[in-house]
Amino acid sequence: MLLTFLLFFQEAHAPAAENAEHAASSGGEHHVPAIVEWVNHLLGPAVLSLQKAIMPSVYGLFGATWHEPAAGELVIPAHVIWTVALIIVASLLVLLLRGKLSVDRPSKGQQLLEVGVEQIRGMLDQVVGPYGRRYVPVIGSFALFILIGNLMGAIPGLGAPTENINVTGALGLASFAYYISTGFRQQGIGYLKHFTGGLTGALLPTIGILIFVVEIISNSVRPVTLALRLFVNMFADHQIAGVFLDLAPWLVPIFTIVLGVFVAFVQTFIFIMLSIVYLSETVPHEEHDHDERPRGDEALAHAEVH
Repeated sequence: MLLTFLLFFQEAHAPAAENAEHAASSGGEHHVPAIVEWVNHLLGPAVLSLQKAIMPSVYGLFGATWHEPAAGELVIPAHVIWTVALIIVASLLVLLLRGKLSVDRPSKGQQLLEVGVEQIRGMLDQVVGPYGRRYVPVIGSFALFILIGNLMGAIPGLGAPTENINVTGALGLASFAYYISTGFRQQGIGYLKHFTGGLTGALLPTIGILIFVVEIISNSVRPVTLALRLFVNMFADHQIAGVFLDLAPWLVPIFTIVLGVFVAFVQTFIFIMLSIVYLSETVPHEEHDHDERPRGDEALAHAEVH
């Protein structure tokens, strides 16, 4: 979470990228949503004072120099505001749907929430096996955050935080850090055998080293591909919807909304499926149920096609 907000603060002082983003979303005109302007007017001075006290030291750790926002530049970037709004909405939504939990008479909200949990459990059972149910809270959090974030872009006056590379980058890094740390936590140093293809004996110091290097590079690319896939698809969907609305603003809003909702669900599914496949590689071999689930590499290939 700290890394996420540091990335957010760094983006606050990248005017070229911010201006390009606004220009792309408004046909070349610098347009800031009313909510973003209001939040900056209300909280901008306090946030700027906090940045002056903290950010010079943070940037100094990396040998860089922090600069105050230029005149007319947003102190609080739009994607930070959308992300905070997303966290609040997601928390309230879960509390509202959960209501008073009941086994005999569950509410409609509780039933809807249970359907989502069961779907995630089913995916984990298929790819990871029974051992995978311990990941339901993490995968469920990813799914809820990404889905609501994607859907926010379909609401007039709001923006999708997942249309910003800083947000998707933080999600990719979070998924990567979680499954790598889980691998070492569950298997200890023996998790490194996964990166050698399981080779032993005379093959280990020869072919095993080559496989190890390839696997390290492959795993290092994963957070980048997770981030870029989600960002590019959501950004492209927003741009396509904007073009259609400019051409026929009174005829195609329903079409663009339906398309946006479809893309939101598909991209959420792809992100969590890939994260589940990566997690399946951290499970000790004896815990896998090979008879009841497809191979992890088959599920990975199916997800990456999209």
